[in-house]
Amino acid sequence: MLEISVKATTANLGPGFDCLGLALDIENKVRFIESDMDFFDKNNMIYQAAKRIFDLSGKTMPPIKIEQEINIPICRGLGSSAACIAAGCMAGNILSGAKMSLDELIEIGTEIEGHPDNIVPAFLGGFTVSIREGKKVVYFRKEAHKGFKYAVMYPEYTLPTVEARKVLPKEISLADGVFNISRASLFTAAMITGDGELLKYACKDKLHQPYRKNLVPGFDEIIDKTQSLDALASFLSGAGPTIIAILPMDEKDFEADMEEHLKNIKGNWALKIVEASNEGVKVTKNNSRV
Repeated sequence: MLEISVKATTANLGPGFDCLGLALDIENKVRFIESDMDFFDKNNMIYQAAKRIFDLSGKTMPPIKIEQEINIPICRGLGSSAACIAAGCMAGNILSGAKMSLDELIEIGTEIEGHPDNIVPAFLGGFTVSIREGKKVVYFRKEAHKGFKYAVMYPEYTLPTVEARKVLPKEISLADGVFNISRASLFTAAMITGDGELLKYACKDKLHQPYRKNLVPGFDEIIDKTQSLDALASFLSGAGPTIIAILPMDEKDFEADMEEHLKNIKGNWALKIVEASNEGVKVTKNNSRV
């Protein structure tokens, strides 16, 4: 039996569309157990990622059973698909004996996912900036600053990324491009230095949130409330519908006040206060025969 743990991730972080990412301390565990029968769901993303590694290494994937402990909300913009891919790739690498490097696994994972913003922090933890240069994934990783915590707010309904991408414009204005480039740069500086004052100015977006917010009833009201409660920044996590507020680590009143506000927003919203995670995908148990 092989057990892999992997963290939730949030991407975009406001202005950093498809390039900024952060791992959060919400964890899934995936167990790969030797079996006499083929896995029943060949479309399962974990299975497909593991099999991709076997195929690339020229090995035949043996019959296997996959079990999960799921704590990352699914289809909520918290990197559930990236977590599945990272866990599958890691398991496939170990069970096949492929001995691929972490960078190779990141590139394979990004090819499966389509963009690196969740994949890179899922593999590496921390705060990341990543791009694709052809097939190569180029990234910067920094330990997440310990002065912040994160209010993760999500409704009971889901929002698949493919649907959230359909509402985005095919072209943007030069002004909107400059707006986001400047704020994504400032946001990166704030996350590296831990400058909360910069975050108040940096976490604004004109590329995706103005279009996606209509898919999240109550979005503006939630953002306005986080700001009235002195959040340093707030943004749509990934494609949504999750909204995240960045708070000073010593903040004490936000959770109770925000929970009360969310009761009035359609969608049966939940709230968790979590820290960032500097842990990437890792093996927690390995009793396999490899």
